[in-house]
Amino acid sequence: MDLREPEPRTLGRLADLVEDVVTHLESTADQPAPGAVAECNAALEVCLEARREAPGRGSVGAARDELRRLARLLKVVEHQDSVLVLRQIRRVLGRFDSCGA
Repeated sequence: MDLREPEPRTLGRLADLVEDVVTHLESTADQPAPGAVAECNAALEVCLEARREAPGRGSVGAARDELRRLARLLKVVEHQDSVLVLRQIRRVLGRFDSCGA
C-alpha cells in the first residue's frame, strides 16, 4: 500500500457516503439528508489529512510520478471530468510554488 494514501476502508466509507447523498438527491430532488454533507466533509478531511501527514509527500519523485499519472488520465478522461484532473495537476504543481522552486 502507498503510504501517502488513506486506508482503502476509509476511501470506501467516503465513497459510500457520497453515493448515499446522490441516492437521496435522486429520490427527493431537493436537499441531501440532514447531516449528510457534514458527514461527507468530515470523512473527506480524514482522507486528505492522511495524505498531508504522509512522509515524503513533497518529494520530487512522488510529484513526478503523480504528474505522469495525471497526464495519462487527462488524455482519457471525459471532457466534463477534465476539470477535476486539471485541479489535481494544479495542486501538485503548487507544491513547487510553495517551496520557492
